Amino acid sequence: MGNTKKQFFCLCMSPAIDATVHLPRALRGEGEIFKDVAEEENVGGKAVNVARWLAVRGASVACGGLIGEDNAALFERELAKYGIEDMFVRVPGATRRNEMITWPGGSVKLNRAAFPGLDNPGTPGVLDSLDAADSAAGAVAILSGSLPMAVPKDFYARAVTRIKALGWTVVVDASGEPMKLALDAKPDLIKPNAEECEALVGFVPSKPEEFTMATAMLREKAAHVIISDGGAGAWFDGEFVSAPKIEVVDTTAAGDTLLAEYCWRLFGCGASPAEAAGWAVSAGSAACTMPGGTPPPPNLVENVRKVL
Repeated sequence: MGNTKKQFFCLCMSPAIDATVHLPRALRGEGEIFKDVAEEENVGGKAVNVARWLAVRGASVACGGLIGEDNAALFERELAKYGIEDMFVRVPGATRRNEMITWPGGSVKLNRAAFPGLDNPGTPGVLDSLDAADSAAGAVAILSGSLPMAVPKDFYARAVTRIKALGWTVVVDASGEPMKLALDAKPDLIKPNAEECEALVGFVPSKPEEFTMATAMLREKAAHVIISDGGAGAWFDGEFVSAPKIEVVDTTAAGDTLLAEYCWRLFGCGASPAEAAGWAVSAGSAACTMPGGTPPPPNLVENVRKVL
């Protein structure tokens, strides 16, 4: 970042090219052929999605992590389009391509492994530039997404410790062992979904009292806890905000948009947690109406907010 103070830094170790294929109807049997199907392609990855929405909101954003040299130009163009500072480390090979297949009333998503043949992911360089940055009051680092197989599972934990030493706020949205280890480093905010809670608290919450219990357990190590509950809505520090009824087109980036909106409102604008939560669910819901992770128009988020 040099001497430029950045309000948000988003770390994406498993970026992707997100493709969405739209079928006119559901499959009726084996061997079917669909002709002239529509498809959208978009640069993605959880933290990239977060960075993009923060940029839409007018925040000053940098995004780093790993991208493949073979298709780095796709990411470079996207980051430049939104005015996001490119801090990615280039590694040999191509960034993965994921597919979402949708039809009226249903969908299926195919996620590939990130950089499966990578022996030396170059992770030390991913965070080096942060050490030279000024410790700006209010700076927020958002570590989001899965880790490539070659990256040690304690990477997020070490990153949390290193970034908090700069005096920054640290947010983690991950799952499994990387999330569990990161939680021990005491990030400021985490966002597991209900299923991901099992690895952290030993059970999958399904009833209000269980979400309350899971939140209380997680807040012993994180100041703020968001537990997403699919299309129903999300729990913010134990308070539930229901999602409005909408026509879902594609859920890609919905949770990332929710997280970005919450962080922007809470840490960037000084909104109350309750106000930030309402806007976050509105943004995440609006994102479900867009194909392939495309950011929703801000006015659509405002319209959704009115009905909550």
